[in-house]
Amino acid sequence: MKFVEIYKLENDGSQSILATCSLADESVSCAGNKIFVENLEKEGIQDYADGSKNKLFPKDGLKFLENLKHAFKSGYLNASDVLEK
Repeated sequence: MKFVEIYKLENDGSQSILATCSLADESVSCAGNKIFVENLEKEGIQDYADGSKNKLFPKDGLKFLENLKHAFKSGYLNASDVLEK
């Protein structure tokens, strides 16, 4: 199963997992911080792969998962590459 972990920087400098998004069939389901996950589902993320202003949502499957690392790459929030378990 393919998945991405989204990390948050804590006050002590450590990182904790804020949410995990996993590919199930053709769509992505995210679990973790309720407000963060709801915002992902409602607001989506920008599609950085093709440079367009289009938004991607969990229903977009692997493309959404692959773009999470581009959407979350700040000092406070970052996403892993697509991992497989």
